[in-house]
Amino acid sequence: MKQKCPRCLLTNVAAARFCARCGLSLTPGEAGQLQAGRIRHPRPQSPPDGFAPCLEAEHLFFRWGPPSGDTFLLGTEGIAVSLFNGAYPLQKAMVLVRGRDESGFVRFSVSLGVEALPAGRVVRVDVPSYELPDEVARPVAALEVALVSAEFRPSE
Repeated sequence: MKQKCPRCLLTNVAAARFCARCGLSLTPGEAGQLQAGRIRHPRPQSPPDGFAPCLEAEHLFFRWGPPSGDTFLLGTEGIAVSLFNGAYPLQKAMVLVRGRDESGFVRFSVSLGVEALPAGRVVRVDVPSYELPDEVARPVAALEVALVSAEFRPSE
């Protein structure tokens, strides 16, 4: 049985460990499937300082803060989330952003679409203020970001 590369779509022989066209590792992950964003890159780029790893993704990192400036001013503005992709370029990504309070309780959870996550670049997405609970007088204590889905982007 032949296997199709999920990145460049070349059909490879069944015993292939790497794609003959693009070099992507064809070794299945924990769930037995090859999924964009979850495949180890042979030479990933390190994230900039201050970035934390995203859940459910290899080499995808995030940081968060106020949408403008260095401090949250009113507690009513949205939240800016910067994503850094240190591996294969991705497109049509969906990320889940969860905000937790000091006790670890989830205060909000929102899915955000990201058109493109180029390799080695920072992409900013915003959680608009209307997605945040009204009773939050100041921003949440911790944020977590998880990759829900993505497609490989053709080579840049």
